[in-house]
Amino acid sequence: MEKKVSPEEVQPDAAKFVEEIRREGIHDFRKWTVENAWDFPDKELKFGAVIIDSEHGPVLTEKGIMQLTGSGKIGKSTLLFNLVYGFVLGRDILSFKVNRPFRILYLNGENSGRTLQDRFRQLRNYFSVDEKSRKLIQENFLFVSVRLLLPKMESLKALRENISEIQPEIVIIDPLKNFFDGEENSADDVRKFMQAIRQIIDELNITVILVHHTGKKQNENDLYSGRGSSVLADDAEVTAAFSRDVSNKGRFNLSVIGRNCEEFSLHLMRDADTPYLFCETNRPKLKPAHSTLAILEALPQKFSTKVFIAEAKKKELSESTAKRRLEDCVTEFQLVKKVRRGEYEKCH
Repeated sequence: MEKKVSPEEVQPDAAKFVEEIRREGIHDFRKWTVENAWDFPDKELKFGAVIIDSEHGPVLTEKGIMQLTGSGKIGKSTLLFNLVYGFVLGRDILSFKVNRPFRILYLNGENSGRTLQDRFRQLRNYFSVDEKSRKLIQENFLFVSVRLLLPKMESLKALRENISEIQPEIVIIDPLKNFFDGEENSADDVRKFMQAIRQIIDELNITVILVHHTGKKQNENDLYSGRGSSVLADDAEVTAAFSRDVSNKGRFNLSVIGRNCEEFSLHLMRDADTPYLFCETNRPKLKPAHSTLAILEALPQKFSTKVFIAEAKKKELSESTAKRRLEDCVTEFQLVKKVRRGEYEKCH
């Protein structure tokens, strides 16, 4: 039979509990400022700057986290470099809208120096049209090959001090697995990593892009989470999942899902002549390459095929590619008209 407890027996413990609350100062609570759902929509709020925008809504905002996921060796870093050049130059890239140049620090944990040099040389020739662009790339696209294991204290200290010195607006970690100290499948380990990233974001007012691998076979379950615990996807504001289009060889899909934008997908392909570049396949009309515009800008009003090829070689384009570009200027873009065999004239 259960013994009944009298109020007198309970009272001493209750009194002791109240006394402990008073002694610890727990009753001195901080009063919450509450809002109501009716008036809140009319309130003026300060939002962080939009880093990446789109016609579907803001993709990435200031002090946010974006993860770019995809299987190994699919070309995530190459796609990332395409996007980064748009960000550092303040140019719209693919379907992403960029309203001003941003300063970026790329933490390279995987690509060799040879790979980086090759890609950056190719991109420089493509994007760097004028002196202003050159200076923006020099000032805004910074990188370092480094290994840090977060959330270890010595790595956090090195990251914090170097970011404070370099003062980037966006920090890219590529790939996450080479900067992560823990087990990918452990929710606790991933949560500690993300807490460390959030701490750096709040302290130094930066935005972070994480490049993360999926398994060898990408499916609906890991499309937006990447490999391991789903905590990473849950904590990131936006995920851009990069995958091969199973129905078309050489075609890719970039599926974007975020808290501030509607879910959308971009259909991409690599240019046969410039495999380091991605372009959209669902655009009604392609735009001329930046390097093509730079070649035309350097030429006189009337020029020959030979002169065009010579200028194209300065951009490290082959003769066959130069001839194809010249033909596109005539037929596809109507930038040039053919006067007679081997001689051309600019239309504008």
